[in-house]
Amino acid sequence: MLLVLGLSSACSVKFAYNNVDRLVRWQVSDYLDLDAEQKAYLQAEVRDLMAWHRVNHLPLYADYLQALAIQFADGASESQIAGVFDQFLVWGYEMEDRALPAASRLLSSLSDEQVAALPDKLEKSNLEIAEDELDLNLTQIQLQWAGEFEDVMERFTGRLDREQRAYIDRRATAYIPERVLWAEYRRRWQADLLALLEHRHEVDEFARQFHALSKAREEYYGDEYTRISEQNIQLGREIAAYVLSNLSDKQSARFTESLTELAEDFEELAAQKGEAV
Repeated sequence: MLLVLGLSSACSVKFAYNNVDRLVRWQVSDYLDLDAEQKAYLQAEVRDLMAWHRVNHLPLYADYLQALAIQFADGASESQIAGVFDQFLVWGYEMEDRALPAASRLLSSLSDEQVAALPDKLEKSNLEIAEDELDLNLTQIQLQWAGEFEDVMERFTGRLDREQRAYIDRRATAYIPERVLWAEYRRRWQADLLALLEHRHEVDEFARQFHALSKAREEYYGDEYTRISEQNIQLGREIAAYVLSNLSDKQSARFTESLTELAEDFEELAAQKGEAV
């Protein structure tokens, strides 16, 4: 859902959703130069996964968003905000469980040349994650975070007023930079993935260990990243709860309308399950 919402700033949710398979293939190409057989396998697996998702998850999203439109009509608490993300994490983990076997089989098919090229491509991605914080001072990082937060809120509420923006900017001074630590966590996890790939042709054992590695990501966070990440998440909940509890009548109506329209989009997408997309 977050992927679709991110795309929806430039195009409709329905268009974005119906093109997720293309986006997945494009993202995979950042890391792996697949051959024709691997591309065909990835395309088929992504289509199967999205067909499952369309039937099994989209109706749940639609119902949930309709309920949120009512629940948040008079504001939101931090615990309610946390509950929303917890619910979508549950659905995200369900989708991950569906995707892991196909990911494992694709990785098992990699050639020595593809594996040899992977470390540089992974590190390029790590550097891109960290670069904004490396190039900016603390104040600039916090202002950038505030701007990104405002953009997300405004997709649902319309333009925030001066007081709301001022509150976000004020509270953003509590944001602690985390992207460098995020990149470092990824490097630790990726090192074990690369080591595991040396045994990728032992297909069944590789699948078992890859599944375990995928489920153990948080064990690679480290104490500092875990602490900072949790603090930033709590800060985001606090700010979101404040903004949603201090909307103007116009903003409140826009917020309810946005959730309702998104729910309707998901209902329509779910109804397309029998159609070619």
